[in-house]
Amino acid sequence: MLRRLVLLLALVAMANAVTLRKWIASHEKNCYFASVDVPFKKVAFYFAVHQGGNFDIDYEVEGPNNRQLFKGEAERQGDFVFTATQIGEYAFCFKNGLASFADKLVEFDITVEDDARPEDITKRAKRDEVASSVVTIASDLQQITKFMKYFRMRENRNFATISSTESRIWWFSALDSLCVVLVAVVQVYAIQALFTAKRTRL
Repeated sequence: MLRRLVLLLALVAMANAVTLRKWIASHEKNCYFASVDVPFKKVAFYFAVHQGGNFDIDYEVEGPNNRQLFKGEAERQGDFVFTATQIGEYAFCFKNGLASFADKLVEFDITVEDDARPEDITKRAKRDEVASSVVTIASDLQQITKFMKYFRMRENRNFATISSTESRIWWFSALDSLCVVLVAVVQVYAIQALFTAKRTRL
């Protein structure tokens, strides 16, 4: 039983993940780093813009020696996995473009696969149904987490759209009411001026 417990813990703790939410100011560039100490590790990178502007941001992923791996402009979200072929620090940078004047809230995950599991543990995992079930459940939970993040992002964007629409409706209604009042005042003065002119003639 103890061996199974150790095996399960080893399988669950396969990766080190960092989840962050950060406001990126206008014209600001923020970089975050993940260290890879063994070549051919899997690195996963996910981001989504939750608030601000048009919900888009520029991003760059650079490997050791400033080698550019990925780049995107005005992206709302991204989710990709790559193999780190070199040892060193990998930079994940966000830049709130020059054309943007709004701060933006970005949520992102950086996941680096942990050290390779010993062969005996891997073999046991293949034979052990419980361990195999745990791996399957862990994979399903990661997928559910991604769906939850996606739906939360969509909720934030839809809420921002509704708030913007409500604000525009309110200002349009206020302007419409003001125009009605102004027209009524002008009509009153016009009619008053008309009758005043008639009295003067008499």
